[in-house]
Amino acid sequence: MATKHHAPVHIPSTQHSAPLSAQQKKFNRHIERIAQQRELLADWELAIASFRERHAREFVPQQDAYRALLIELVQLLDEASDNKKLAKADRRTLGEAITDRLAVLIDAVADEATREQLKQIYNRHSGSDYDAEEAEGNDIAKEMAQAMAKDFFGVDVDLQDADMDSPEDFLRRLQEQLDAQQAQQDEAARQREAQRAARPRKPSARERKAQEEAAQATQSVREIYRKLASHLHPDRETDPDERARKTALMQRVNQAYQDNKLLDLLQLQLEVEQIDPEHIAGLSEERLKHYNRVLAEQLRELQQEVRAVQDQFTFAFGLDPYRSHKPASLMRELRTQLQIIEHENLRLRRELAMLRTDPSALKAWIRAERMQQKAQQDDWY
Repeated sequence: MATKHHAPVHIPSTQHSAPLSAQQKKFNRHIERIAQQRELLADWELAIASFRERHAREFVPQQDAYRALLIELVQLLDEASDNKKLAKADRRTLGEAITDRLAVLIDAVADEATREQLKQIYNRHSGSDYDAEEAEGNDIAKEMAQAMAKDFFGVDVDLQDADMDSPEDFLRRLQEQLDAQQAQQDEAARQREAQRAARPRKPSARERKAQEEAAQATQSVREIYRKLASHLHPDRETDPDERARKTALMQRVNQAYQDNKLLDLLQLQLEVEQIDPEHIAGLSEERLKHYNRVLAEQLRELQQEVRAVQDQFTFAFGLDPYRSHKPASLMRELRTQLQIIEHENLRLRRELAMLRTDPSALKAWIRAERMQQKAQQDDWY
């Protein structure tokens, strides 16, 4: 049986009718913006799923190969550093090359024995202790992560015993703090309402108006819910197929009411033909005002959800949080990352082959490395 498609909620404007009122225009704008945000959220979810799948299938193997090649290079350079024919400056350059690469490599190595071996190489060439430096670096990383959480989400995240090598651990703690903050805000709002209710003073006209509008907006949503619930109650059906259909619809109604999603409830009314576009166009300005209040809140929550999905994704994959990322550009960004790492792997394979087969190549490699180190130092000034 073909699914019947229903027109979206919208107040139509025709040439023969009066122009739309201010509240009608606002209603349509809210509906359009909610639809845009829902489409954007769906685009993000689809793009992230595709990104994750291709990242795991293509990028991760290249990344593993890069780390393996880098370990081979570090081990080869470590052996070469014992060459008595090397000048002191050459050994210093080799030592810096080794420690620079190990500083970003060791934490990414899964095998514990290999990690310990690389730590020993690092300690030997740095003259310090890797574990001690890592502990200090973790403290700095925690401070930066806490600052980012404060800047982007407005929350203080407890990272005292956090695993800073695990984005998932940070995201879990961030979400827990966001949930706790929201619960605190809700409780504070309830307490303020209770305190206002207990005050002997008479509320101001503005306060009374705000309270009345909030109560009427809530009542408007409740009225739609009751009409749908009365129409769709599955227990009143004797036909099994019709009971199953109404049960599924009622589950959607309950979820929309629980989430205070007025648009979803109106769309369900259209779907079950309780109302039609003309009915919505005939709503009073006062009723539309109440609807617009609820729709504005639904839009705000949806915008926050889109932002949370985007921010969590960019953090999990180490993308620049200050750049404006879009779903359509994710695959292009992943292709760029793939090209970079494939080029790096090819370069490392050539370097290793050259250093193993040509004894004189080490001197040239050290000179090139020294020039690169100098260029990096100049960039700091």
